[in-house]
Amino acid sequence: MKAHHGFKETHVKHHKDGSHTVHHMHEDPAKDIEHAVADHDGMMESMQNNLGGGGGEEEAAPGMAGGAPAAGPMG
Repeated sequence: MKAHHGFKETHVKHHKDGSHTVHHMHEDPAKDIEHAVADHDGMMESMQNNLGGGGGEEEAAPGMAGGAPAAGPMG
C-alpha cells in the first residue's frame, strides 16, 4: 500500500483571467499549502507535485511554498 500524502482536501478557485488559487488542506493545518498558479497547467502541476501518486509527504515545487501566493492578478 502506498504511503498517504497527508492532505485531506484541495480547493481550487478559478479566476476570470485563467489563473487559479490552489489550497491543499493538510491533516495538520500547519502544513497547508496555498498558492497562485498562472494557468491550467500550473494547477495540474500543483496537484502532481503536492498530491502525486501518494508516495509520501512531498516537498512543494520551487515557487509553490505554502501561504506565499505568486504575484499577479487574483480576481
